[in-house]
Amino acid sequence: MYRFFINSLKSGDVGNIYLLHGSETYLLDKAVEEMTAYLIKDFPEINLTIFEEDNFDLSALINACSTMPFGGDKRLIIVKDFAGLVSKSKKTSEEGAEGSKESDKAGGFGFISELPDTACLVFVNYAEADRRKKLYKDINKIGKIYEFGKISKSDLVQWIKGHFTRAGKEIKPMDLEYFAANTGYLDKNSDMNLYHVQNEINKALAYIGQDKAVTKEHLEKLFPKSLENDIFKLIDACWEKNISKSLKIYNDMLLCGESSFSILAMISKGIKNLIRIKELRSRGLDAKSISEKTKIHEYTVKLYVKHTDKMNYTGLEKALERCLTCEKDIKTGKSGERLSFEMLFASLFDE
Repeated sequence: MYRFFINSLKSGDVGNIYLLHGSETYLLDKAVEEMTAYLIKDFPEINLTIFEEDNFDLSALINACSTMPFGGDKRLIIVKDFAGLVSKSKKTSEEGAEGSKESDKAGGFGFISELPDTACLVFVNYAEADRRKKLYKDINKIGKIYEFGKISKSDLVQWIKGHFTRAGKEIKPMDLEYFAANTGYLDKNSDMNLYHVQNEINKALAYIGQDKAVTKEHLEKLFPKSLENDIFKLIDACWEKNISKSLKIYNDMLLCGESSFSILAMISKGIKNLIRIKELRSRGLDAKSISEKTKIHEYTVKLYVKHTDKMNYTGLEKALERCLTCEKDIKTGKSGERLSFEMLFASLFDE
């Protein structure tokens, strides 16, 4: 979506009203930066007006849109995080967006259909806008809407590569993939954005120093493997009944020097964490508070929470019993190690 926006801008196809929204704050900021650079060549103190959430005033907005630019063709008016474009809007902002009696007297947002050619009004929301809102629908009819969500894996890899290239560094494709995967940006339910990834790149550049190439050895020191995260991924795969994925994670852990029994102990610990987190969540604690009580990283707690809402205590207790059975079967020779783990992964969360 960012490319479409930039290409439209470069082609001179500039409209009078825009809505830029989404979770990728880095791209939103870049889009605003590009639009400002394109439209405002001189006298930004006159030709650029920005309304923040805490200083929004409808009358001032209407006045800014109707004021002629000075020394240029257009004025740029930016409204950031307008509450009337999201679902949980404040009452006063909602009334402004939907048309309260007071807003109706002032014309509400009806003025956007009659914006002068000298004005470019841009709403920037750092979250997904609510498509049911009247203002959203009106902008969609007469203006341009761009949603900036997370970029794809291939785009992320290229974006990271671009940063390293501009810094004069070389990095192999496989190492790029490793870097992208370990930033956490692509993880399901991750709230990371490109600013976080940029911070990881800056850390890598600082660590690499004068070295020309970014190597796997560099990255392994920058991204130490988290056993806790690996165990969560293993439990997650078992929950999804994805045996091949479970076995791959298990094999990777064995290759890293973990023993089967230590992995089994960590799976049991992970299930106990699920029980504990479920209990604390039922008492109304949020992820941060649960993290403080359990000493589990807040990000990992958030990952566990998505399962605790679906699991019951009986199922979790049965999963613990299956871990004990697996250990007993291996130690007594009832079944081989590999077969015992395959059976465990296939049945861990059976009813």
